[in-house]
Amino acid sequence: MNPLDTLLDELAVRDLSHRYAMALDKNDVEIWRSLFSRDVVFESGSSAPRGYDDVVRIPGDQLKRYAKTLHSVTTQQIRVDGDTATGEVYCIAHHLYEDFHQNERLPFDLAHNFLIRYEDEYVREEGRWVFSRRRILTEARFVHQIIPSAT
Repeated sequence: MNPLDTLLDELAVRDLSHRYAMALDKNDVEIWRSLFSRDVVFESGSSAPRGYDDVVRIPGDQLKRYAKTLHSVTTQQIRVDGDTATGEVYCIAHHLYEDFHQNERLPFDLAHNFLIRYEDEYVREEGRWVFSRRRILTEARFVHQIIPSAT
């Protein structure tokens, strides 16, 4: 394969992870659906692997639990082999929500944060790269209180 084509494929696969993060955070269901093969296998923790029909509901489920999410894709390593690829992707994910003190009289905001590593498999379908498998490994979780900005 031409080195330039390989580089362009690597960039397209890297972009897939960024589009994943933004579609998840914005609950952009149309873009989210376009990121996955219809045969996708999605694994997270000890839960049973999920398929496409379950995966397309993830953004809405996230936003039922949290007021907002912000996923920041960082380090990526992609290996392209023709029309398939594998990769490892690091992410820092912030999940913002409200909690309360004193019998729900004093609200305050929290961020439930995750250090995530994705183990991915990708496939080119109809000329575009999509996830065929995504395994989420949570390396650490922690909670921070959010202090409102002075106005």
